[in-house]
Amino acid sequence: MVYIVGIGPGHRDYIMPKAVKIMESADIILGFGRAMESVDFVNTAKVKVHKISEVIDELNKNKDKNIAVVASGDPLFYGITEYIKKNYAGEIEIISGISSFQYLMGKLNKSWQGAYLGSLHGREDSFINKVKENEISIWLTDKKNSPSELAKELLLKGLNPKMYIGEDLSYDEEIITEGCAEEIQHKSFSGLCVLVVENLHNEIEEGIHFIKDEEFIRGNCPMTKEEIRILSAAKLNLKKDSRVLDIGAGTGSVSIQVAKICTSGEVIGIEKDEEALEVIYKNIEKFNIDNLKVVEGEALASLSKIEGSFDSIFIGGSGGNIEDIIKLYGEKLNEKGKIVLNFITLNNLYKAMSTLKELGYKVKCTEVTISKTRGETFMLMGYNPIFIIEGEK
Repeated sequence: MVYIVGIGPGHRDYIMPKAVKIMESADIILGFGRAMESVDFVNTAKVKVHKISEVIDELNKNKDKNIAVVASGDPLFYGITEYIKKNYAGEIEIISGISSFQYLMGKLNKSWQGAYLGSLHGREDSFINKVKENEISIWLTDKKNSPSELAKELLLKGLNPKMYIGEDLSYDEEIITEGCAEEIQHKSFSGLCVLVVENLHNEIEEGIHFIKDEEFIRGNCPMTKEEIRILSAAKLNLKKDSRVLDIGAGTGSVSIQVAKICTSGEVIGIEKDEEALEVIYKNIEKFNIDNLKVVEGEALASLSKIEGSFDSIFIGGSGGNIEDIIKLYGEKLNEKGKIVLNFITLNNLYKAMSTLKELGYKVKCTEVTISKTRGETFMLMGYNPIFIIEGEK
């Protein structure tokens, strides 16, 4: 049996009696550096590892033994548990521990129900948006995303909230620092901290801002028109936390509209044209978007740069490679996810629908024809019809 044992923030006083009992009855205690130092009072054989892959190696070598894998904080919150579940086939039991979040909020005498909990350990999160949306947000930080760097980001966005930083929590060398972002930006902190941001003037945007064509910086680049953009976004089945890919992002009009809807999610836009890229970055700055990443390059050549899976994929441009783009990027689409494509030509329409059907997608096509008045007359001027294709995986 493998026990994943949460040992709390680190000090012996905060290790739960159940955790101690499990460790004392185990054949081996397995873990990383400081976590192992925290359990040196337990007289069980110990194996210290240096890489996460070594944990699985040790578990596989000792399948006939009871092993306690020790983890700081609560192993079910950005801990080692998911990695072990994915890579080890044996039986697992979780022994929860006190999280560093719980410990720090207790030291601050602050309630934290309703707070947003996030981690910036080796990952990017929509930090600014979460701070704006929540009175309290609590974060695990790292060297790159240090409290001082995050304070600078907040100030650049016109925010100066109260910040609390916990270092070496529960140990003798524990330090808890507090101050507004303007003060925190000049301080130095250790590699791993717990950060609490208290933004009592939080901003919660009411409704969805559908962006009009004239609001975008455009240049000479083609742009998905307002009505098509809104219809396409609706067909992507977006949620607040959706992860979305925009292939052939152009001026960024779809990417930015989607980013405004998926405020807790992430949008990645791929674009190869240098002029279009310049416009995208200008629009990102104009609309204050921090959950949109741009990958520069041709779609098929950029495939290896696009990590993870997506809830929705929008294809606005294909460079003549529509079949390959659908096949290769479709592998990154989550089950029940949506691909939405826009075309003007019947040739691309046929290629896309045929490819999607061959791959087993549920396919729909909508033709949209738009006419608008021009000048001061009531005469309608028509645009080219647009085909919106939906493919559900």
